[in-house]
Parts: sequence; structure tokens; C-alpha cells
Amino acid sequence: MNNLVLNTTGKMPHITKGQQIIKLLEAYGVDTVFGIPGVHTLELYRGLASSTIQHITPRHEQGAGFMADGYARVTGKPGVCFVITGPGLTNIATAMGQALGDSIPMLVISTVNSAGTESHGCLHAMPHQTSVIKPLTVASFELNEEDCVNTIVDKVFAALSIHNGTPLGPVHLQIPLNVIGQVADTYAPELASLSNDPSISPISNLVTNALTQIQQAALLINQHDQIVILAGGGAVNAQPQIQQLANTLNAPVVTTINGRGLMSKHPLSVPASPSLEATRGLLATADCVIALGTQMGQTDYDMYVNGKFPPLKNLIRIDINPSVINAMQAVGIHSDVSQALDCILALLDKKSAAKSFGEIRAQTTRLSAFKELPSSYQQHHSFLTDITGTLPDTVIVGDSTQPVYGGNCYFEPPAPKTWFNSATGFGTLGYAVPAAIGVAIGRRLKKNHHPIIALTGDGGLQFCLAELATAKEFELPIIFIVWNNQGYGEIESSMLTVGITPIGVSPKPPRINALAMAYDIGYVKLTSFDALPGLLKKAVAYKGPMLLEIDDSSRPINC
Repeated sequence: MNNLVLNTTGKMPHITKGQQIIKLLEAYGVDTVFGIPGVHTLELYRGLASSTIQHITPRHEQGAGFMADGYARVTGKPGVCFVITGPGLTNIATAMGQALGDSIPMLVISTVNSAGTESHGCLHAMPHQTSVIKPLTVASFELNEEDCVNTIVDKVFAALSIHNGTPLGPVHLQIPLNVIGQVADTYAPELASLSNDPSISPISNLVTNALTQIQQAALLINQHDQIVILAGGGAVNAQPQIQQLANTLNAPVVTTINGRGLMSKHPLSVPASPSLEATRGLLATADCVIALGTQMGQTDYDMYVNGKFPPLKNLIRIDINPSVINAMQAVGIHSDVSQALDCILALLDKKSAAKSFGEIRAQTTRLSAFKELPSSYQQHHSFLTDITGTLPDTVIVGDSTQPVYGGNCYFEPPAPKTWFNSATGFGTLGYAVPAAIGVAIGRRLKKNHHPIIALTGDGGLQFCLAELATAKEFELPIIFIVWNNQGYGEIESSMLTVGITPIGVSPKPPRINALAMAYDIGYVKLTSFDALPGLLKKAVAYKGPMLLEIDDSSRPINC
């Protein structure tokens, strides 16, 4: 018990390492934790009630992970979860996979059975627990008996910070049961490093180290006129710089799914998937392409897996993730997008071509891309624009469901970080409901009480039904729109397209109105899309969570 700090009474405080972690989380600005208490995490909860951190109890650990994901997207802070050894960690693994695919910062703190007990048949035992979960993380740590808690937590937050210049995604911290309840060696949250403080960010070092590449990029840009910009989810915090770059270069901006809203209502905006022929045509004719914060993954750039994405001429790539900087591009810049663009903009020549040149290219692409959509996707687009037209301050959180697929092909939300879904990357079902809860929790902390839209199918809803209770418990302003086609409609269509007799695609959903009654939340059913704005306003006036059902099973509403 050496080195313990005396309290004001002169007595040794009984601070366990679990309590010390809570103090350190507070010191790092954590205000919310998502988790389900269990016998293996009791020591994390010992100090939680007296802390400033609010605890949100989901009904399943997967829901905790998706809530942390939604929270992180709207707050810019890592979503933090507490889970138990074994099943708690495997349950949250799906959510960690989605966060890894979309580069969303998430901290999962779990326990693990004590070393040497592997063959003892212990509760929640999982062999090689770290090895199981590590592939779904960008970093994994274990707090061992001899480790300094402050040092380990400092490393955890360094891995979670974009200012560290490394890939963002889930970070896992595991604590053996024989360690978490030990008396802490020190109680000193003030010793935590300030490595997550932007004022001393290593990002500036990244920019300094990339000055040669920045100069090369500016020289290349100055030599070309038909430029196209690609902007992804890693660029959502660089909206002013991206719009200035587009205006300077008269360059159309194609936004990926997670980058949508960066150029909302701008004449140079192309809110259409790079998988569409019209968008690919724009890219094929460009003599220089600037890719900002995009992994250039298949679900954005080749969602139909036809291999017809065109080669990109004079590709300049800027990304915080060093692993995407490779020999494929003419210039690769490992940096934060906004800071790199600040440097590049100062070196650019104003393009002499008429301003309308870029706008015409963008408009032509927009019109062609929309015409390319199947009629159902065009109708989905109208449905989504009706939502944002009625609720301009909303965030639409989507699941893998038909109107989301349509929106991912073509749709522009009113601002960045207001359209995201699980129909990309890892591509899990059951995301929208809990992720929307995380969004609402994060926005409520900022005194933002505007309604959230969770857009899910009846199939995806059944993955996470119980989380409706979490929304009700906190009276969150979420409108759960359930696109009910009595099963897995998109999969059924895919089977038919390739000549497979549909099987396993018609799991009977529950009665949605009965669900609303069971969870004591509001319910309305859409019978005509003309009535949608009115029903949305009714749902907003309801204040708390509400289910809005759209019965698409018999196609009475052609959308």
C-alpha cells in the first residue's frame, strides 16, 4: 500500500484500480458510459455513482456498442462501453466491427479472468480473449498487476485521439479480475497526459513532415483544370476548407456515404455514389483527382462488384490513416484533412476557367446519376427529402434497409454527420435503433433536443427490439421509422435476380402497433406519402419516442 495519497482525514482512501479508472475517465472528459453491469465489472461501478459520468443501460451489449458509435459520430468524442468477460465482449464484437469499418472511435473496457485459471471452468471463461477481439480494434491493452493505471489509460486515450495521427476505431482495454479490485498504487488523475489536447497536437508535426508532399500536390493541382474532389467520412470536420478548395478549383465534389452533407446545396456538389456510371464518367474524364479522408472501399466505390471503377489520373490522397498512403497515388499526404488543405490552399493558383464550367459538370452528373437510379430508388429519394424538408435539423440513422440503399446511391442531407448507416462497411443489421439512441444522448448533452430519425426495416428491428425500452426510459426524441416489407425484401429480390427460389427471407415480424403499446411509446401508420410531413410533425409534438410504420409488404405505397 505504499505511495497511496492521504485524504483530508489523514486516513488511507480505499481506492481500487477500478475506481481509479473512473477518475481517469473523468479527467479525460468522458461524460457517458454505455454498459450492462455484471459480477465481473463491479469494481468499475464502485466509483461510478459518485462521478460526473452518466451511465446508460442498454438491453444488450451489442446495443451498447451501437449507442457508443452514434454518440461518437455526433459528439466527436469516443463512445465508451463497459462489458463483462466473455459473452459481454463477444456480444459487443459486432458493433466494434462496424465502428472499425467506419473509423469511429470507441473504447471498450472489459474484464478477463485471472491468468492461470484458463482450465478451471470459471464463469464467463473465454480462451485467448484478447486474440479473439484484437482484430476488431486499432489498439488493444491489458492492465496487469505491475502496470501503472495512469500510464495505461494515457496510452488508451492516445490511441483514441485523431491528434495521434493513427487510424481511428475501437480500442480495447481489458483488466484481469485479480487486478481490477486491487488497491490503486496512486490516486492522481491530474497525472494523466494531455496527449489528447488539440493545443499540443502532433497533427502539426504530421503537416510539417508532409510539407514536401503538400508542395508536390499544389504543383500538380496548378497544372490541371478538370479536377474532381472525392470527400469521405474522414473529411467531415473540414467542410470550410473543402468548400474553399472546390470554389478555387471550380471542381465538382463527389461525397461518399459518410461524407454526405459536406457540400449540401452547393452547385459543385455531387451527392451520388461513385458506383454509379454517371459519377464514374465524371471521374474518368478528370485530369486530376483529390481524395480526402476516404478509404475508397468497395461499398462506396464498387457496390455492385462489377470491377468497372475507372483508373484515376494524377490521384492526390490525404488521410489521417497512414495505411492508405501507398504507391497507387501520384501524391500521398499522411495528415489531418483540414490542416493539410490549409497549407495547400495557400499555394494554389486561381483557376482561369469560367466558374460555370465546374458547376455544369456537377449538374450534368447529378441529373445523369438520378436518371440512372431505378424508379424505386428515385421514390426513396423523394421520401428522404420529404423527411429533411420537414425536419431540417434531424439526423437520419439508417439500418440495412431498402430506402437506405436508395439514399446511399443518391441523397444529400442538410449537413455533415446527419446521414450515416450500417449498409456500408461491416454492414450489420440492428444498427439504426441503438445508434440513434446514442445520437440522441450525445445531442442532449449539447442541449440539442431536435428529433432523430432511426430508419430501419422490420428485419433489422427484430435484431434490437429491446432497445426501444432504452429510448423510452430516457424519453428520447426519436422517430423510429419501420419500413415493413414482412421480411428481408432486398435479399428476396437478389435471390430472384440470380434465379434462386427465395427461402428464409420471410421471417414474420411482430405487430408494430403492439410493440408500441408494449414499450409505452407512440405509434402512427403511414397510409399515403402525402401524409408524411404531417405525421412527422405529429411525432415531434409527441416529444418522446414514437414508432412510425410504413407497410410495404403488399406495395400499397409505391416507394
